[in-house]
Amino acid sequence: MTALTVGVRLKEIVTRDMTYSNCSVLHSDNIGLVFEVQRTVSEGGTIETVISQVLVPWVNIHHVLLVEERT
Repeated sequence: MTALTVGVRLKEIVTRDMTYSNCSVLHSDNIGLVFEVQRTVSEGGTIETVISQVLVPWVNIHHVLLVEERT
């Protein structure tokens, strides 16, 4: 498997437990994928934007959607 380049924007990453949308690759190798995802969190009535850095082993990733085109 060829590694994804740092900075590549990914439309969707689907794992066994979660689906991440609009992510950016931080690191990719034969073991796993490290990416950054921005999400909105509501905590105690306050809505905040949180940026998370996530490491997921390739064995846990079902698929990665690079680009989506609508016609």
